[in-house]
Amino acid sequence: MFKFLKRLFTFALVILLAAAFWGVFAIWTGIYSVYSYPPSKDRPDGGTLIVSRDQGEPMFNSADYKPATPKPESKTGGLRFSAAKKPTQPLKERTILSLPYVEWAYKKSLEPEPPTGE
Repeated sequence: MFKFLKRLFTFALVILLAAAFWGVFAIWTGIYSVYSYPPSKDRPDGGTLIVSRDQGEPMFNSADYKPATPKPESKTGGLRFSAAKKPTQPLKERTILSLPYVEWAYKKSLEPEPPTGE
């Protein structure tokens, strides 16, 4: 019986480590995004969500995040090839995992994004 419990514990530990690795990898590569909202009257405890990342969404996001104003497109001649922008899905449909409020994630979401080299 003890041998069985030891194997079960080892199996559960391997599964837990694999899930943790996948979560970190998915956030790092941009598959998932961290969305946080601070405590307020509507949500007294606040919250942090791991959500599937939408097109153009930053790695750390919140309702209070103010995106930079986009640069105006130059109207030079020629063909332009770009993907059509998809409509954003509601946050509730994109939520993968709901966590308690994490203050550093909320503060990180308010930082301006570094400029891109375009």
